Amino acid sequence: MITPIKIAGMVVDPEDPCAMYAALAAVKAKRLAGEQIEESEIRSPVMQQRVKVASSSIADLDKELVKLQAACQAKTNGCRVSRRWNLRF
Repeated sequence: MITPIKIAGMVVDPEDPCAMYAALAAVKAKRLAGEQIEESEIRSPVMQQRVKVASSSIADLDKELVKLQAACQAKTNGCRVSRRWNLRF
């Protein structure tokens, strides 16, 4: 049995791509709002330096969201065959 994990305050089954997609979308929204970014500042008479540290990059989150969205669509919709032309009899 898979142990549920906690992401962005939600308890999620790691085997469910739809739940993982929702949780990571919430993480991305928090990152874009600046909530999960640590910032420190060093000041001296000679220089001033700011350092921002985040747990993961937005690009990595986007890649994983695309994968999870495709897996979620495959799980909920099944495999659909799209046709380019209408069949005529």
